[in-house]
Amino acid sequence: MRKTFWLLAVAALCGLSFLALAPPDLMAQWGVIKRGIEATQPGQPATSPAPAPEDPNAPFNRAQTGATFQSPTTFKNRVRPFSYTIPAGWQKEGGDPTGERADLGRPGSTVGFNFHFTQLVPSFPRKAAVDASYKQAKEEMSIGKYMSVKRRDQRGKNGVIGWETIETAAKGSGGFQRIQWQCYDKNNYYYTFMTAVNPQQFNQYRAEMQRIIDSIQFEP
Repeated sequence: MRKTFWLLAVAALCGLSFLALAPPDLMAQWGVIKRGIEATQPGQPATSPAPAPEDPNAPFNRAQTGATFQSPTTFKNRVRPFSYTIPAGWQKEGGDPTGERADLGRPGSTVGFNFHFTQLVPSFPRKAAVDASYKQAKEEMSIGKYMSVKRRDQRGKNGVIGWETIETAAKGSGGFQRIQWQCYDKNNYYYTFMTAVNPQQFNQYRAEMQRIIDSIQFEP
């Protein structure tokens, strides 16, 4: 009995010595063989594939924070004489859609619309300001900041004059591409109407963004 015990002890020590002295490639081969044996044994759990890494460039979509518009909704501003239309599926996110500023967006996307306006002093040279801003935007288009620049006026009794720009993905504003209309009325109110979206979603929502900008109407 004692002899059997010593024989087993010597065998175990020899086995440990073999594992310690075995070359790395041999140990690697043993690992492959071991996994193959385990895979053929019943009751072994299936190996799950590693989860796909998150896309660091995935856009941060808006959450739904309240009721969405069930149909296209037109807002008439109660402070200044203009209106605009927001598509179905959008929601109010801040401000007052009929007041001095507002933020609206489409849940499940990054696209949004906002506006604000402020009154400047009577002596402010609005025509010269529009001419200068339009000229600068055309120059910035030549260096890739804008894909489109154009004059945009509504010459009714309010005498609205301004310019519209569409930014590029490469040189947009803070990771967003914007379609923006900036303008002045005859009382020297300055307006900014802007739609913006993550560049990854620009092609998907560009037409919708343009429709919002085109829907803005000052009283004739």
